[in-house]
Amino acid sequence: MIFHLTSARVSLPALLCLLLFAPSLFGAPRVNITPAPSWIVPVTPAGKPALPKEVSGGYYISFSDYQVNLDEQSDYTRFTRQIISESGIQNGSDITVAFDPTYEKLEFHQVTIWRDGKSISQLQLAEIKLMPLETDRQRFIYNGYYTASIILKDIRKGDRIEVAYSRKGWNPVFKGKYSDFFHFDSFDYTQYQHVAIVADSKRALIFKDFNKPPVRKVAVRNGQNVYEWEATNVKAITYDDYVPEWYNKTPFVQVTEFKTWKEVVDWGLGFYGETKLAGAIKSKVTGWKKEGESDAEFIGKVVRFVQDEIRYLGVESGLNSHQPHSPEQVFRQRYGDCKDKAFLLCAILLDQGIECDPMLVNTYKRSHLPEYLPSPIDFNHVVVRIQEHAGIPGRPETKVFRFVDPTIALQGGSLSTMSFPPYGRGLLLRKGQIQPISIPLQGTGNISVTEDIFLPLRGDTSAQGQFQVKTVYFESLADEIRSTFQQNITSKTEEAYLNYYREVYKHTELDLADTLTYYDQRDANNFSLLENYTMRNAWQYDSATGREYFHAPGQLLYDQLRILPKKSRKDPVALQYPYHNTYKIRVHMPEYWSIKKEAWRIERAAYTVSFSSDYIPKEAVWELSYEYRILQDHVAVENIAEFRKDMSRLAENLDMELRAPILNSSSGSSTNWAALLLSLLTAAGCAVLFRRLYRYSPLNGQISEPALPFGSWILLTGVQIVIFPFVTFINLTFTGGVLYFTTAGWNVMTGHSALMESLYKASLVFEIVVSTIIFCFSIFLAVLYFKKRDSFPQLFSFFLIGNVVFAIIGVIEARTVYAEIAGFEADIVYKQIVRTLISAAIWVPYYYQSKQVAETFVNTYPPAVQAEYAYEESQDESESDSGEMRHDEA
Repeated sequence: MIFHLTSARVSLPALLCLLLFAPSLFGAPRVNITPAPSWIVPVTPAGKPALPKEVSGGYYISFSDYQVNLDEQSDYTRFTRQIISESGIQNGSDITVAFDPTYEKLEFHQVTIWRDGKSISQLQLAEIKLMPLETDRQRFIYNGYYTASIILKDIRKGDRIEVAYSRKGWNPVFKGKYSDFFHFDSFDYTQYQHVAIVADSKRALIFKDFNKPPVRKVAVRNGQNVYEWEATNVKAITYDDYVPEWYNKTPFVQVTEFKTWKEVVDWGLGFYGETKLAGAIKSKVTGWKKEGESDAEFIGKVVRFVQDEIRYLGVESGLNSHQPHSPEQVFRQRYGDCKDKAFLLCAILLDQGIECDPMLVNTYKRSHLPEYLPSPIDFNHVVVRIQEHAGIPGRPETKVFRFVDPTIALQGGSLSTMSFPPYGRGLLLRKGQIQPISIPLQGTGNISVTEDIFLPLRGDTSAQGQFQVKTVYFESLADEIRSTFQQNITSKTEEAYLNYYREVYKHTELDLADTLTYYDQRDANNFSLLENYTMRNAWQYDSATGREYFHAPGQLLYDQLRILPKKSRKDPVALQYPYHNTYKIRVHMPEYWSIKKEAWRIERAAYTVSFSSDYIPKEAVWELSYEYRILQDHVAVENIAEFRKDMSRLAENLDMELRAPILNSSSGSSTNWAALLLSLLTAAGCAVLFRRLYRYSPLNGQISEPALPFGSWILLTGVQIVIFPFVTFINLTFTGGVLYFTTAGWNVMTGHSALMESLYKASLVFEIVVSTIIFCFSIFLAVLYFKKRDSFPQLFSFFLIGNVVFAIIGVIEARTVYAEIAGFEADIVYKQIVRTLISAAIWVPYYYQSKQVAETFVNTYPPAVQAEYAYEESQDESESDSGEMRHDEA
C-alpha cells in the first residue's frame, strides 16, 4: 500500500501513522530457497505481447500471478519481465522484495533468465542481500521492514526474467481475519494478470467490485474454495491532473472477512481498554486537577500536553502496527504515534470521568469511507472524540462533542474553538457503535490578506513608494502557519517572502523597509503577519501607446487557484476544502486615473467567487476586493467547463493595470482643438447675447430716485461677484481643462462600452458649453453690478437658479457617466448642489424683496431722468410760465 504526501501541515502527522503493517525493529530476517508450494492453482497465460508504444522503461510484464492461501497464511507471487530494449537492461535487471521479518518468512522459489529457449538460474542464497527498509524515517516512523535484493548478471536485450517467491505468516494483530484489495492495473504493461484466493469452504468471504474488474470465478479444488480473477493486456490507468485523493477509477476488488462495522469496532476496542493510571502520570493528572479549573479548561490542558509535549514518533512493529503502546509507556518515553497519543489522551480523560473515545479515520477516503466494506485496513489514522458538555440528563442528543487530532502540535484556541481536519467520516471505537459517523466541520479557518501599495509620482525616478502586506490567518490556517514559523528560521522566511514579491514585481526594485513582524495570538487562534517593503521604478512604459502604467497582480490568490488547461477532461477536479480567502489590493494613487468600476459575484455548488473594483475618493485609493470560498472538495466532471470559465475570469481580474491618466497635464496629451474651438465659439455667442441683454432694462421709462450707495449685504454679494469670474476661469482652464481640452481627457472612457463612451463625450460637450456660458455670464454680472443696473437683481437670481439646475445635471452625470471613472469624486457634485441651493435660497428672495436692492440698482438703459433733476426742471418751467403770465397781464 502506497501513501502520498498531500498537505505539508494537516496530513503530515496523519501520514506518520499510515503504515498499517508495521514490523518490529528486532525481528531477525529469514530468507530461504524452497520449492514452490503445492497448493498453488495452475495458470495458463494469455494476452498479447506489448507493442513498442505501450512500453515504458524498456520492458513489460508478460505474466503476473498473485495467490493467497488463507489457511496457510501464505501468499505466492510469480512474474515474468520481458526485456525489449537497452533501457530495459538498465531498469529491469534488479529484483527487490519487501517483507516484515517480525511475522513474515520470505522464500524464493525461482529466479530464471530465459534466453534462446534455454533457462539460466541466478537464484543463489549468497546473492540475496538483506537491508533494512526505513523509507518513512524522515516522517518519524520506524517500520522495521527489510528488502531482499538480487542484482542479476549478464542481462541482455530479448531476455525473459522469471521470478517466484512466497511470504509466510500474517500480522497477528488481525487475529486471523483476512482483508485485502486487488487492483487490476499496472504501471508497466501486463500481458496477463492472475489473482487467486484459496480458502476453506467454511470461511465466509465478502467481496465488492469497483469500476468493473474482471469477473470472479469460483471453483472447488481439493476441498477448498478457489476464487480467481484473470485480466489480459492490462495497461496503466491515466488520471487527469488535480484529482481528489479519494477518487479511484482503477478496476479493483475488495475482500474481507469482517461482516459488519460492529465487528471492526469490537476488534479495535480490544486495543483501547480502560487503563488505571498510576505513578508519574497519575501525579501529573492530580496536579492539573488541583489547579481547580473547569472540565473544559482541564481538557484543553491535557490536549495541549499530548499534542505538544508528546513528540510524534512511531515504532510500529508487529502487533503495534495497530495496537497502541500503554499510556504509561508513552508518557514515560514522551513519544508515540497517532494511536499511542490517542490512547494516552483518552486514558487521562476517562480517569477523570470525561467521556472520550478513539476514532478510526482515513485521511484519503474521508467522507467516502462508507462506500467500502468493513475492514481494519480501511483506516490509516486514529483521532479522538471528547464530550465537551454532558447535556441535559436523560437526553443524550443534547451532548456536545469535540473532535481532536492528537498528532497536530501547536494548535490554538480553546476546546470549543479548536480546529479539526475535514476527515468527513470516522468509525468510533465505542461499544454498540455499528457504522461510521459523520464528522462536522470544526474550526475550518480562513485567511485575510490586504496589500497596500503607495505609488510614487510618475516620471520621478528618485521617488520611493511603499508596499505593505497585512495577512491574518484564523483557526486551522493559523495552526499551519504557527507550526511553519516555529520550524523555520525567521530571517530565512523573511528572505523567502521578499524573493516571492520580487518575482511577482519583476520590473520593480523591491527591498525590505522593516523586518518581518508576526503576532501569534494562540488563545484566540489567529496569526498575523506584517511585511514592509520599499518600491522604486514602479511605473513601466508602454512604447506602443506612449503611456506609463502600473501592474497590480493578485499573485497570492492566483497561487491558490486551479487553472486548468484547455483540453478535454474525464476526472473531477480536487479543491482545497474547506478554504476561505478574502483578498484586497489597495493602490494609493498620487493622481487621478481612468479606472473602470466593476463588481460581480459567482455562486456555484462547490465554490463562490466575488470581485469588485472601486475607488475611494477620500483616501485616493483604488481598491480591488476578492473573495474565494470553497464549499466542496471537488468539482464534478459535468461542471468542469463552468469551473474553467469561472477561474479564468477570476484570474483575468487578478491581473490589473493602472493606465490612461486623466488629470495630469504633464502627461504629454495633445490639445483637443475641436473642444477649444467649441469654447471660443460659445464665448463669441455669449458676447453677442450679452451685448443685446445689456439693453434689457425693466425700469426703462420710469422716473427713479438716485441710486443709493452699496449696503453691507449688497457688498457681500459684490465680493462673490468679483471672485466668481476667476473661480470659473480656473475651473474651465485648469481643473477641468485637462478633461475638456486634451485628447487624454476625451479618451478616458476608451475600453468601456460604446454607449458609455458616447454619453461621456456628449457630457463633455455640454460641460464645455455651460462652463463657458457661466464664465461669460459672471463677467457680464460684474459689469451690471458695478453700474448698478436695474436688470442686475433679475439676472443675478436667474444665474443662481441656473447654477442649481446645472448642479442637478451634474449629479445625473455622476450617477450615469462619471461613476465609471475612479478619478471622479461624486461627493464634490453633491456638495456643489448643497452650496448652490443654499446660495439661491438666501439671495434670490433677498434680491426680490429687499428695499435697499430696489433703491440701489436703479440705473436704466438708456439712462432715466433722475427724480431730483426732473423736480428742478419742473420748478424752472413753473417760474417761466408765471413770468409770462405776469407779462401778459401787464
